Amino acid sequence: MTGRSVVSTDQAVRTKAGERRAVLVWQIAFGLGALALWELTGRVFGSTWTSLPSQIAQRLLLWGGTDLFRHVYVTLTEVFVGLALGTVAGVVAGLALGRTQTLALVLRPIIVTLYSVPLVTMAPLLILWFGLEMESKIVLVTVVVFFLMFFNTFAGVQSIDPLLVTTLDLMGATTLERYRKVIAPAAMAWIFSGIKIALPYALSAATTGELLGGSYGLGTLLSRAGSQFDMTGLYTALIVLLVIGILLSEGVAFVENHLLRWRHVAE
Repeated sequence: MTGRSVVSTDQAVRTKAGERRAVLVWQIAFGLGALALWELTGRVFGSTWTSLPSQIAQRLLLWGGTDLFRHVYVTLTEVFVGLALGTVAGVVAGLALGRTQTLALVLRPIIVTLYSVPLVTMAPLLILWFGLEMESKIVLVTVVVFFLMFFNTFAGVQSIDPLLVTTLDLMGATTLERYRKVIAPAAMAWIFSGIKIALPYALSAATTGELLGGSYGLGTLLSRAGSQFDMTGLYTALIVLLVIGILLSEGVAFVENHLLRWRHVAE
């Protein structure tokens, strides 16, 4: 590599870093401006049907003890456990059916039919089966995530160039080697895409289950605030959910960029 190419690469890296910093500054400025406008309009026109950022901040301080952390812990536990179980089951099913044509023809229509049922409507039934505690919400999250991960993984496996698999077969590769060297790496981008899509659905499923019944969880906070016509409580719980959703999405994006560095190098 010549000195000129090294300099060009360094300049490109610095340019991209500068662009990211500029975008971050604009995002922060936009967020602060939106909060200021929200506060101003609320004070001018009244906040009967809404709340104010200052009131939400005060409520966060009021809730900022063990009680709020317990609600957040319960919701995150339901999301993470359900996401893990649903991801594993969906990826395994997608990999298996994606490479087994006969099995796919038999089972895929059944899975599509089950997916056509609004999955959130299963929450009351799951509560009857598993009770009001975390178990029913974990099962609901698992079911929701499973279908999303299955379809994404299945599509990823189907998109693999058959020539790659044929080449491995000619080299005498075993089934495990085919999955390890070609199928799984090729489907990895689709799997991470499925996780990013599934995350907000997992959070929504857990919260919906908590809204229908439970002792703890952010959905329970929403339910209590709604039953008391507490607008500040509703907005505060929604803000907490929003922040959690953003942090989870950014976390998955970070892991994806770390594990799939080869994709960016290839591009």
